[in-house]
Amino acid sequence: MTIKASKIHAMKTSTICLLLFLLAVPSLSGAEDISALVAKRTSQDGKTLDLSGLRIGTSGAKQLAGMESLAKITTLYLQGNNIKARGMKALAKSPHLAGLKHLDLWGNLLGDLGLKAISESPYLRQLESLKLWKNEISDDGIELMVGSKNFAALKTLMLNDNLISPDGAEMLASSEGFPQLLTLNLFRNEIGDGGAEAFASSQNFPDLELLYLGQNSITDQGAIALIESQNFPQLKVLDLVLNLLGEATTMAAFKANRKGKTQIIYR
Repeated sequence: MTIKASKIHAMKTSTICLLLFLLAVPSLSGAEDISALVAKRTSQDGKTLDLSGLRIGTSGAKQLAGMESLAKITTLYLQGNNIKARGMKALAKSPHLAGLKHLDLWGNLLGDLGLKAISESPYLRQLESLKLWKNEISDDGIELMVGSKNFAALKTLMLNDNLISPDGAEMLASSEGFPQLLTLNLFRNEIGDGGAEAFASSQNFPDLELLYLGQNSITDQGAIALIESQNFPQLKVLDLVLNLLGEATTMAAFKANRKGKTQIIYR
């Protein structure tokens, strides 16, 4: 797979911003801190745990994985914690997370190996929403994901700000592993017209309501294929902002928006 120089530059810029954010937040020092934070940041009903932006790191993720108190958690926020692939592997092996339905992993530098851990986990099979934006996930990770049976209940999948090319988009579009998906976000990847046309011709997302494909180097060719596709009967919003679109897309979007079924956002 060849990644364009512009995409490499964007990835470097995104990673630098993420690292600056992580460095601005004080890190934790030990298991006692994790236990105290879990107790403090668990909701009153015991179902939601929010550890966003605390830089618990790989070691913190490993400690978290061993905590029996997580058994009641259905929603886990771990944004900006720098847990990386090793931390995700530990969490994916935790039987205490078997009841998890909502997992937010924004900005954790998981990479393809982190997504592999999620895809192969015997415990993360009830997920209804999975947020993986800004994790340096490439087509290799997508290939592992589409081969998994863990995402049959998934309704929301956020893969924005990653490294997904037309090949990765085509793998997603041809997969039957996401039968209940309602929201798919691929903003700021590099799926191009090839990826857009793959989704336009796919019949694997009959219930999809929200599709975000902004900033993906899509031209009129791919945009019009999506706008005119009959394969998204429930689609409410198609977001194509910040792509390489011209007058042809403007006209197609105008006609589609007049019908009122799907809102086409293109500028």
